[in-house]
This record gives sequence, structure tokens and C-alpha cells, in this order.
Amino acid sequence: MDELLSRLKENNLKNTPNRRAVLGLFMQKGESLSPHDVRGILKKRLPAIGLPTVYRILEELEKIGILTRVQSGDRQLHYSICSIPENRHHHHFICKKCKKVKEVEYCNFKDVSRFIRDKLKCVAESHSMQIEGLCEKCK
Repeated sequence: MDELLSRLKENNLKNTPNRRAVLGLFMQKGESLSPHDVRGILKKRLPAIGLPTVYRILEELEKIGILTRVQSGDRQLHYSICSIPENRHHHHFICKKCKKVKEVEYCNFKDVSRFIRDKLKCVAESHSMQIEGLCEKCK
């Protein structure tokens, strides 16, 4: 938690009770959560926390690389804690059953980009990839 709190400070974000509560929740749960999930769980401890505050905190934490945005199969927006620093390129595997997220430090974008250049005569500039399936516990 100390490392995450120092990342807040490095990015000029205050260490507020609401931010600490959101960070603690993601660390405790270890799975992806929707903004409504976060508010519902934290409302018991922090009755004044509103959904706009939750959305703002989640977006801030995503922007600095602490959380990652996950699109679930039901098209709902979820977030998950990201243990790989934001400057290291990676992708995410999401279990469709339990919603656990695992980092994937493998990318074949250079090969795909070369294929696009050679076969399609186009230039690929960026990409994003989310891999979905069943984790070892759920398969």
C-alpha cells in the first residue's frame, strides 16, 4: 500500500480517506469491480461517498497506472488493480467467471504491425488488447 500511496504523491494526488479506501478495496478483493460495486461496498464505511466521487477516483487511479479499465462480457465498465508499472507494456487476461485479472507481459504487436504494413499497405500506430477466458481455478 505504501508504494501505491507514494505513486499518488508523485502524481500530485492527495492521500485522502476516499482514495485510500478505494485502493484498499482493490488490494483486498483482487478482482475487477465496477464503479457501482466500489460505491456499494464502501458506502458502509464511508456513507457520504457518492458515485461521481468514485468515478473520479477510479479515473485518476487509471490515469496514473494503478488501476486498469476492463470491459467485461456484459459490456459493463470494471476496473482492476494493475501490479505492473505503467511504463512496462503489457496486456490483461480477464477470467469471464470470477472476474480476476492477470497481467500478460507478452505482445506480438511488432509482428502484427509488420503484417499490416506488408499485406494491407497500412501503418499500425497503436493497439490495445484484452484477453478473456477462464482462469485455472474456473476452467
